[in-house]
Amino acid sequence: MERDETAMCLTCDIIAGKVVPAGGIIYQDDWIILHHCIDINIAGYLIVSPVRHVETYGDLHEAEIRKIGVLTKDITAILSEFNGVEKIYLASFGEETAHFHAHIFPRYKWIIDHHAQDVCLGNKIDGAKLLSICREKYKVEGQIMENDGIRDVVAKVRNRLRKKLGLQDKILQA
Repeated sequence: MERDETAMCLTCDIIAGKVVPAGGIIYQDDWIILHHCIDINIAGYLIVSPVRHVETYGDLHEAEIRKIGVLTKDITAILSEFNGVEKIYLASFGEETAHFHAHIFPRYKWIIDHHAQDVCLGNKIDGAKLLSICREKYKVEGQIMENDGIRDVVAKVRNRLRKKLGLQDKILQA
């Protein structure tokens, strides 16, 4: 008997509306979805995924790759305008969720101020280590995260993306 890969997929549950990320879906079309990371309490930590359930980047259709690339470029430009954001990291690991997704992680000045001793080697920051430490220290266990800071950032990203793309309200969900 074949196993249904989407049966216990967090990303598929978000797409189906069974799980609602903090602030709701930021962007969704027929190909991709963008939302706030559901269990890390760092405002602006976003996840972009294809709507179609695939496990690896190599499984994506060219249209999905283009859509993810263009949206990620737009989102990194938007996040980089936020106060305190020094850099944006992009990563994909696929260890916790089998549905391919990419992390869009804003590195705020406060994060380095709090964790420099753990992630700096000389004058270089180990971005992968920083992301790992933040995913551990700011993880919200056993609940869907909701807080005003995240809702505010999600609303600002949604509004700026709406303006940038010239989209109608009905396309970007609140």
